[in-house]
Amino acid sequence: MSSRLGGAALVASPSYPNSVAWSDENLIAVASGHLVTILNPAMPVAPRGFITVPAKKLFPIGVIERKDLLSDCLLPTSLSRDFRPCVRSISWSPIGFAPNSGCLLAVCTAEGCAKLYCSPFCEFSAEWLEVMDISDILYDYLANINFMEPDILTSEISDDRGIQDLGHSVLRKEHKRNGRDVGSTASTEVATFPSSFLREGSSVEVFKMYGSQRVWIIGVLERFNGARALVRFQETGETAQHDEWVEMNECNEISGTVLPSDTMDEQANRFPKIRPSMNVGNLPDQKLWANCNGVGEILKIGQAVEAWTNDRWQEGEFVGFSKGGLQVKLSGDIAFVTLDASSVRLAPLWNGEHKSWQLTIVKIEMDYPKLPTVVDLKSDRPKEDNRHEIVCITKSERKTLKKIPEEHSLSLVTANKYTSRSAMLSLLVVSWSPVLFLSSGNGNSSNCYSLLAVGGKSGQVSVWKICEPECHTIENARFSSKSMLVGLFRAHDAWITTISWALLASDTSVPQLLLGTGCSDGSVKIWLGCSDGLLSSPEVNLAPFALLKEGILVDCVPVSVLSLIVPAQFPHKVLLAIGRGSGSFEVWLYDIKNSNFHKVDSNDVHDLVVTGLAWAFDGRYLYSCSQDNCLRCWLLNGDSLSEVPFPSTAPCLKSSTDIPNVSDSCFGVAVSPGNLVLAVARSFDAELLNPMYQARKKAAVEFYWTGGQQLDISLHRQLDTDIQSIPGFSEKELSYWESNILWSLNQFECPNKCLVVWDIILTLSAFRQSNSTYVEQILNKWLLGSHMGFYTKKNLSKISSRKLHLLNILCRRVVLSELKSDNVICEKEEKWTLWRELLRSSEEELRIRLVGLCFTAVNRLSYDSIEKSAQHGYFDSMGLAQMEQWVALNNGAEDQLKLLASEVRKLDMRVDYEEERCSYCSASVQFESPEVAFCKAIQSHKLSRCAVSMKICPTTTPLWFCICCERWVSKLAPKTLFELHGYPSDLKSSTESSILEVSRKALCPFCGILLQRLQPDFLLSASPV
Repeated sequence: MSSRLGGAALVASPSYPNSVAWSDENLIAVASGHLVTILNPAMPVAPRGFITVPAKKLFPIGVIERKDLLSDCLLPTSLSRDFRPCVRSISWSPIGFAPNSGCLLAVCTAEGCAKLYCSPFCEFSAEWLEVMDISDILYDYLANINFMEPDILTSEISDDRGIQDLGHSVLRKEHKRNGRDVGSTASTEVATFPSSFLREGSSVEVFKMYGSQRVWIIGVLERFNGARALVRFQETGETAQHDEWVEMNECNEISGTVLPSDTMDEQANRFPKIRPSMNVGNLPDQKLWANCNGVGEILKIGQAVEAWTNDRWQEGEFVGFSKGGLQVKLSGDIAFVTLDASSVRLAPLWNGEHKSWQLTIVKIEMDYPKLPTVVDLKSDRPKEDNRHEIVCITKSERKTLKKIPEEHSLSLVTANKYTSRSAMLSLLVVSWSPVLFLSSGNGNSSNCYSLLAVGGKSGQVSVWKICEPECHTIENARFSSKSMLVGLFRAHDAWITTISWALLASDTSVPQLLLGTGCSDGSVKIWLGCSDGLLSSPEVNLAPFALLKEGILVDCVPVSVLSLIVPAQFPHKVLLAIGRGSGSFEVWLYDIKNSNFHKVDSNDVHDLVVTGLAWAFDGRYLYSCSQDNCLRCWLLNGDSLSEVPFPSTAPCLKSSTDIPNVSDSCFGVAVSPGNLVLAVARSFDAELLNPMYQARKKAAVEFYWTGGQQLDISLHRQLDTDIQSIPGFSEKELSYWESNILWSLNQFECPNKCLVVWDIILTLSAFRQSNSTYVEQILNKWLLGSHMGFYTKKNLSKISSRKLHLLNILCRRVVLSELKSDNVICEKEEKWTLWRELLRSSEEELRIRLVGLCFTAVNRLSYDSIEKSAQHGYFDSMGLAQMEQWVALNNGAEDQLKLLASEVRKLDMRVDYEEERCSYCSASVQFESPEVAFCKAIQSHKLSRCAVSMKICPTTTPLWFCICCERWVSKLAPKTLFELHGYPSDLKSSTESSILEVSRKALCPFCGILLQRLQPDFLLSASPV
């Protein structure tokens, strides 16, 4: 393929779809066997980072009997002998969630373990650091709610405990006998029905008031919508209902509940109107109550009960016994009625702390033999070396179960329970959402979040809220971000194999989230959720998403990959690409406004499993790859999808990577941040490798140019006829490259999109080697489109900070790339004059904005608030003295800026005017330049100044570094600087509170790219430019 750019060899081969991921900070992660290899596409050969997957880890979920090992549900586990770790799924977080302002990497193994990692930016190591174990936290939560199973707890009849003791997942059976060898024994057990039992299609009971009658009607839960559930009722009687939306949260509008006096408190009347259907608890037959000791202690006069009448449960109160049955006074009735005991049960009680219903079951047993006691499940986790065993109990060992050592003290569970619990903890796929903002956030804490969705073998999806760190650092890698489980719901009935997110444009200020899930049974579902509801929830939401669309079954062929996108050009349309194990893939279009969901196209062009699908150029292109080793490109034009070839010509760059042409499978495809380069993970055919020179090369990541893709001409302007010629390229092909480069540049003009323009710089630099005039022609068209074509200072003041940042990067890294960074402004060669002057003016405009914002902020703060706010991410007064001196030396400073500087001088008690001194010899240092300083010693030292505060940078602490302009930063710039649409006409009158906030992300004030710690050449670091 002539569009091939290069590649990087790997020491292990990928095994699962979507094995390659491209981060927003321009790092590539490849899931290759037992390793995750992280590399920089700008330097793919070296250096690299690694994540070594740990050995398989199991959790203490219970003890099974030896005979159960051969049961159908446990047989695959019993026969499994493959304990080699293998990475199954990887996903990058949005930028800014790592401690150093970079990206976190979520890794899920084939053994079901999910963890988060960050780069070792200050440890000088290639091994990435684990910052969070998702599997451990999920286990703790599931163990706390007994894995969503009904808890059975038996107590002695005389045990007078409150409902707060009913949350333990322990089985204790004790029996009260009547003192004779033969007799009857009464006991009680408590079954727990947590709210997590409320699932789509499950049977439920809904509370209704008919006059003064309090009844629970049976229905079927159809679907969720936030905190509401749609229930379909059975059609019986005059009061029959059809479909009704029911609130799931606790409510206190219901009053008059009949409860026993020992459980009545202020929370007794607060309970949900919907509960799981409880088909247990009916009292034993009336004949068994005779001569049974302790019955009066279970059924007391006034005890709250429920009676099954007219196909519903009606609340009531126990009055007494009679020969015909139990006497019960039903709610709303004046007199009591006599009912058969089997149609009455003790009233379930709502446990608000554990979000579950507690139903007491009464049992009367005759001549019951003594039973062994099942060992309690300890709250402390067993020792690490015992977590990897399934303890089997033989028939003889059951008699001495109490003698099991403490480290083996696990509950005896059935094979089905063990399989269910294991499936809940067997995680398969991870996926990060786009960046989300909590609308009620304030400046004192971060309101920037991302959600991590984790799917598993049980068909459940857990949703984790990860908060952006309060502040970023380059001194240590301690992960201080707030994170918690906010959602857990059943999405499918089989393995979840793939997950994809998208952010849906909303008419309100609160954005809507789209979540796509694919399953091994062939089903695909699209879910809709409210971002504010998930981010502000203080507890786990068991219905965080509403089902938007489901189905799309194709002969039950497993879904291997999904790719979901909401095009910026059409914000009310959703594009969904579905890849399957049969080699086919489909593209579906969902129109939100019209609620129209239809298939655009379906293709069977691949012979084996589709392992990668990636949208590019805002949904105009779709790339697919498969285990048949084919990589294909598709053009979406309206409602038609057609295959188009890769660019037949591409700019030439020297590549030192020797990748053997013996690949046999593709395992994923990823698109660069600027959409101009494609990365594909391929495995090699071992039989075709040279055993002497190529034996260690198991796979590779290959890069391809995509900037010259064929366009849909009808959607764009007519092709230019004055395009500069380049040997080997036709005029039409050069026009395609130009249009795609301009499209990519325009995407980065949005201030919310992180500036990672490596692929744009690479493309322009490659073309510049062949014809620099062609590159300048593209840049001139972009400048004209950005209203910077006349290069005047007045025009620059009307340009947004983001466009100025882009201009500075293009000047330094493309046009003036041959010059050293510290000589770019000073270079006097005539051919660079125009671009050098444009760069100088642009950087001066940004510095004027920076100084103006700092002066405005200090004028708005009192002395006390300055000292206090500096601890909460607000502006501080460091460097104001140097800024004043810069304004005095700069003749081109705005009059408004000089006025602000004069007002700051009046606040001399607030500003530190102490003379600066050299960090090496303590000699005095005068302010002469905002970039560098020289001390007054005999052997003068050259000192760097902070690009933000202009103060001399400290030499004893790590500093932020910009790899584009090579400036140092010790203090971060105001957040407002990066959001300005132009120089404010009146900074002094600005009332925005954000003018006082320091940017949470470490960004260069002159280039706008992410700052980082300067690493040695042998360690991995990101290259945004």
